[in-house]
Amino acid sequence: MIIAIDAVVSSILIAAGYVYTCYYLNGVHWKSRNTEVLRLRRNRILYLVFAALTTAVLICLFYTVYRMEVIQSIKLLCLVEILFPIGAIDFRLQKIPNQILLTAVIIRGVLYIPEFISSPATGFLILKDNLVGAAVIGIFFFLLFLVFKNSIGMGDIKLFAVMGLYQGLWGAVNSVFFSLVVSFVLSVGLLITRKKGRKDTIPFGPSILIGTAIAIGLAGM
Repeated sequence: MIIAIDAVVSSILIAAGYVYTCYYLNGVHWKSRNTEVLRLRRNRILYLVFAALTTAVLICLFYTVYRMEVIQSIKLLCLVEILFPIGAIDFRLQKIPNQILLTAVIIRGVLYIPEFISSPATGFLILKDNLVGAAVIGIFFFLLFLVFKNSIGMGDIKLFAVMGLYQGLWGAVNSVFFSLVVSFVLSVGLLITRKKGRKDTIPFGPSILIGTAIAIGLAGM
């Protein structure tokens, strides 16, 4: 039953992320209800398959290796599902929409409610750790942005801060580390294959998606 809840929540978020990504990349407002932009194509099928497989693997790990409570698993799954449209949009446009980040903050705010209801003391500790994580990660990369121009975008900085709200300080640090590793590997691969040059900008969103999924899968946080 608990696994079913995770599967349903994840499916809804994957579908919503897919719809948002299609509309956003085509410059179509959702109020137009233009279903033509949602037509499946090869890259879109890959998007959905990758999202579904990643989610399935994480759910299996959550309940076989980490024995997570449902609210913890839903929280981490929500973060990963939100990263899919972010990765896709950043890959195409090198931009992370503020609407997605705001939605992520709202969802995290809603998830605090059952955490406080189940245990007010634990909920307060979680909130404290999340705020510290968001502040430390956000400030660190903002200073990096000021010192090293064009090293990272403001969208990435805000995203890392949001990740702190979901994962806390050490969970976010873990995800940042793996994101940087993935980014390095992808950058080297693109340079070797000459798909990108040394002066080209490489979007960080896809690396954050992959790195965060790996970090959560390995550490469970």
